[in-house]
Amino acid sequence: MATVGTPNPQGRRPWRYSTLGAILLSPDFYIGVPLGLVCSLPVVFSRTVASSAQTVLLGMSAISGALVALVLTAVSVLVVVVTPAFGKFIDQTPSGLSGLMRPYRWVIGICAISCAVSVVAALSWPWIQSIWLLRLVAVGLPLATLMWGLGGCLQIIGLTTKIIDQSRQVSELDERAQKLRQRA
Repeated sequence: MATVGTPNPQGRRPWRYSTLGAILLSPDFYIGVPLGLVCSLPVVFSRTVASSAQTVLLGMSAISGALVALVLTAVSVLVVVVTPAFGKFIDQTPSGLSGLMRPYRWVIGICAISCAVSVVAALSWPWIQSIWLLRLVAVGLPLATLMWGLGGCLQIIGLTTKIIDQSRQVSELDERAQKLRQRA
């Protein structure tokens, strides 16, 4: 039996360890997207809810923009906190700094899409509010991506905390190694 993450006989990694698999099998996706779609259903079944959807869409756009700012702040914290010793450690990994930043880029992109789609849906709402399928898409897509991005932000917070802790540990180990070299 092959161990987890090892290539199969054809030399390829299992699908769940590919970039697409990592995204689609992440809890922020498989919980956030269906939750967002379910939460958009009242717009289809209630004219009262549909009448206030334009305001809600603009609010969702603001929240998505704030999530982008949150992730950019986390990236800024990493730039300041990551030590040179940890930077050398990251450079030795196969994907390097680019791989470390991949989740941050994905969450920023998802939240930016949610922000843009929310604005477009709010601006087009007067023309699409009478067609139930367009109402569902106009509210469902930005709400699904917003929930996906929100779940991604929760994971980003945990990832940033872990990276900061690992950077501190690598820095301490590097200081110990330098002291040992000076003694020798």
